[in-house]
Amino acid sequence: MSEPSNKKRRNQRALGLILARGGSKGIELKDIRPLGGRPLLYWTMHALQDSEIVDELWVSTDHDDIERVARKGGAKVHRRGPEVSKDTSTSVEIIKEFLMAQKPECDILVLPQATCPCIKPEHFLEMMDKYENGSYDSLFTVVRLHLFRWQEVCIGESSKPINLDPYNRPRRQDWNGELYENGAIYITQKDLLVKDGVLQGGKVGCYEMQPHLFVDIESLDDWPIAESRVRKYGYKPQKGKDKTLKIKLLVIDADGTLSDDHVYIADDGQESHSYSSIDSAAIWEMKKLGVDVRIIASSKANSHVHRAEQMGCIISTGCTQKLAQLDKWRQELGFDWTQVAYFGADLSDLDCIKSAGVGGTPANSDPEVYQYADYNTLSTGGNGAIGDFCKYLIKTCCISEKSVDEK
Repeated sequence: MSEPSNKKRRNQRALGLILARGGSKGIELKDIRPLGGRPLLYWTMHALQDSEIVDELWVSTDHDDIERVARKGGAKVHRRGPEVSKDTSTSVEIIKEFLMAQKPECDILVLPQATCPCIKPEHFLEMMDKYENGSYDSLFTVVRLHLFRWQEVCIGESSKPINLDPYNRPRRQDWNGELYENGAIYITQKDLLVKDGVLQGGKVGCYEMQPHLFVDIESLDDWPIAESRVRKYGYKPQKGKDKTLKIKLLVIDADGTLSDDHVYIADDGQESHSYSSIDSAAIWEMKKLGVDVRIIASSKANSHVHRAEQMGCIISTGCTQKLAQLDKWRQELGFDWTQVAYFGADLSDLDCIKSAGVGGTPANSDPEVYQYADYNTLSTGGNGAIGDFCKYLIKTCCISEKSVDEK
């Protein structure tokens, strides 16, 4: 295969569309459930965005929370109508409804599956390269499997092999196996969908993915497998790739996040908390990169104040309106929300996490907060979780004008 290119030689306009319905029966709000630290939807979105083969990326959904996550990730959103939001609605019906409603200027549709999180930018690049060099009208992903198939019969009848001669059973290494459509990515001409109502038509080609990179999540039983695969094989956006998120302010909740969830009471009644040196080092690193790091706390613990002073951070204690305080700091500094990162663990942090450009939470956070964060750490609060979040920010966002200029 020739070297893949993101330059569309046909001079046609390509549009990416991801279907993400809120009414999943197997797993509630599956498409934004955290997987490998990020909402499931993000894995596919970021891989397609960084491939740069599409002129626009859209998400079609019927749910407010999926819309919020999609927009936060940089996609445009189409709110599909109720007539194509049913359990019986087909992908083709949903895509055609999107095309009729939005009337996008495009010739080619790139349609990745949100539930296939191990898709990488090179998959999109190589597929588009094959699509264009082969002058295909439609192209789709397949995996090669070495499975012997047998005919299904009623009880008492003899089953017959479909792709196997039992008297000449081949060894695996002597048989090429068969190609199976896996639904991970489709590339197709818009006219095929509009006029013929099909994903595959005209001159049809297929693109083979490695089987270990294909994970399709249908039930909670698939989740541990997907978690393991995505941590090993999932695409991690390159440092500084997301130019829309130039983080300049990081605000951290103190209770159960900067500190762990234990409170120590001395003989004189004074309360104290436990803190992580890993987190402290990460905060100092962010400050060196030009990020303003501040701390917010519901409690009025003196230990939080002393810890903030040691790290040179402004702190607000006894705060009952965290979002109002966060917004006040943001406006005083002249930042917009895309320049703000927030890390919190309980329900009082939820609105801040939703509003910030990037919201993070530790592994032991409230389940609802865990659901809505953009990044979920493996570490618990007070045990290196802030360090994990800072590493994520440094790797995936433009941390500040200072850090960008110094590269």
